[in-house]
Amino acid sequence: MSKSLENNYPLSVSNETPVFRKRTSKKVKIIKTLKPYFYLLPAILLLGIWIYKPLVSTFILAFESWGMVPGTTPEPVGLENFVRLFNNKDFLTSILNTIFYTVGLFPFSIIIPLLLAVVTHGMMGKIKTVYRVIFFIPMILAPVTVSAIWRWLFQPSTGLINIALIKMGLIHKNISFFSDPHFAKWVILFVTGWGLIGFSTIMFSAALTSVNQDYYEAASLDGSGKFKQFFDITLPLLSPTIFFMITMSILFSSQFTFAYIDILTSGGPFGSSTNIYYEMYKDGFSDLNVGLSSAAAALFFCVFAIIALVLNYVSRKFAFYDN
Repeated sequence: MSKSLENNYPLSVSNETPVFRKRTSKKVKIIKTLKPYFYLLPAILLLGIWIYKPLVSTFILAFESWGMVPGTTPEPVGLENFVRLFNNKDFLTSILNTIFYTVGLFPFSIIIPLLLAVVTHGMMGKIKTVYRVIFFIPMILAPVTVSAIWRWLFQPSTGLINIALIKMGLIHKNISFFSDPHFAKWVILFVTGWGLIGFSTIMFSAALTSVNQDYYEAASLDGSGKFKQFFDITLPLLSPTIFFMITMSILFSSQFTFAYIDILTSGGPFGSSTNIYYEMYKDGFSDLNVGLSSAAAALFFCVFAIIALVLNYVSRKFAFYDN
């Protein structure tokens, strides 16, 4: 009996070992395959909880009526919210103002920062860093603080802007900038653009550091001046960053202006300075009409998604990459 067991034991081990190794190798492969996803799991959970779940809820609420009253439940209304949305004069005004802010921010997010980045790029030593820090300071200031400063500067009776304009003879009486329909949205545009210049300047400055200086040396040897080098070398090589900043400016211009609208004008006077994001906020939290606010959010999510896809296609087709 013992001999037979001794004879059978090594045989059984030799028969099971390949199977065991095969199963172990499969487990190792599965673990290696899943390992990256375990590292990504916290980020995926955060994105799912804080972005995708609210996004799905917004699309559902767009077809329902709910006032956020405790104890009540949303009621399906079909396309009624979208019909009311397009019949709302304030909504149409907010669309026009959103286009106004989007187009008006281009000089502050593209043209002025690009010129500032090019001018400061040629500086030597610490002075370059000092200028870039000065440009970037408005971006890191809290909107509440910035709004308080500009409200004081634009104050109708004692504001420095009114005093300076009167002394220069440009105006003859004080202007109430935030309560005048002709000036309110221009002031919001200026304040938002002032804060955006620093961020865009840093982005263009970072892009300029990656440009090979041999191109400029070769162009100088060929007799090209600074302006020709700018248009023939700098602009083509910065085209990916320019398209990126255009995309950022279009997609986020409403978000950039939202805080200043809320603090300085509250969308007034007579809705002259509102935009689509502020209208969504007002419908949802002031009028307690979550369905109407969600319908606007869902509509503009689709619009901005289409714009982003078009800009991405244009960028891939026309942007020049030095590789």
